[in-house]
Amino acid sequence: MHIEFFPIFIASLATFFAIVILRPFAVSVGLTDNPSERKLHVGSVPLIGGIAMFFGVVISILILKSDTSYFNYFLLSSLILVSIGVWDDHRDISVSFRLLCQFLVAIIIVSADGLSIISLGNLFGNGEFFLNGWAYFITVFAIIAGINAVNMADGIDGLAAGNSLITFTAVLILSIGSLFQEALWVSILFCSVLPVFLIHNLCLGVSKDKRIFMGDAGSMFIGIGIVWVLLVLSQGENQIFNPVTALWLFSAPIIDMTASVIRRIMDGKSPFHPDTLHTHHLLLDLGIGKNSVLLLVLLFSLLMAIFGILGEIYGVPEWVMFYAFIIIFIIYMFLYRLAIIKINNNAKLGN
Repeated sequence: MHIEFFPIFIASLATFFAIVILRPFAVSVGLTDNPSERKLHVGSVPLIGGIAMFFGVVISILILKSDTSYFNYFLLSSLILVSIGVWDDHRDISVSFRLLCQFLVAIIIVSADGLSIISLGNLFGNGEFFLNGWAYFITVFAIIAGINAVNMADGIDGLAAGNSLITFTAVLILSIGSLFQEALWVSILFCSVLPVFLIHNLCLGVSKDKRIFMGDAGSMFIGIGIVWVLLVLSQGENQIFNPVTALWLFSAPIIDMTASVIRRIMDGKSPFHPDTLHTHHLLLDLGIGKNSVLLLVLLFSLLMAIFGILGEIYGVPEWVMFYAFIIIFIIYMFLYRLAIIKINNNAKLGN
């Protein structure tokens, strides 16, 4: 299957024009984000990035010369999440309702689309680990977790989009030399629309008063895109990389989300209770500049993706890659706790 370059160009172009068209509309209807304790920005910013990227991806898929029915359930799931995300961005909906919609999307992906995590690979060094009867439950859980991992990482300009661009690019690198799978189109198109969003989010050559955010619509759309691609390409006959490699390609959001959930549970709070103790928040509280925090987190994400790619290319045993990931997570948790202790001590001294 050959790569069509026209849909790639259209994805970027459609995203750009959608941003231009939607910006004044978003301001007029109040689809904007305002500064708060957890939202470290200046002025009201239009929450249109997710809608624009969704428009770009959908238009491009529809003009593909190949059979687009392959993407039906992905597009349906994306439409549901983007719609709920826009509603949430505009009016604020309850966490329980948002989770219910994510659960519905997960059921669509698993039941209608037929995607599931059948095997975790040789995760423990004693043979392939099949999930069997647990496959359905674990896959639904993984889909919801992946969607929320991107959402939780969306804390400073460029972070969620930058992490995601690294993930999609890593998938494409691993696909080099493999038979082209239709699912790779999703990675290609996200690699086409994410830079357009980043230009307007980081104001690269764009006036700062033209800044936009992706909103929950964008983070959930990107989240389902990543999860769908990783599911398709790490399982079954379409497999391009091992399941454990997916952890490395999507490492920064997974690690940050897991650490936050563990901490909240230990503090007796809901896993979805918002706070200012994500990785980027802690680094900012330690006195590191916003741009430096972005670069540090993206560098970590990039290095993890590179290790994952190299491990896959050079055939490092899956169990070695898994335990290495666990060790890195433990080190992260240790540093995470140290950072919280230091920030709390600094706060006490300040008082």
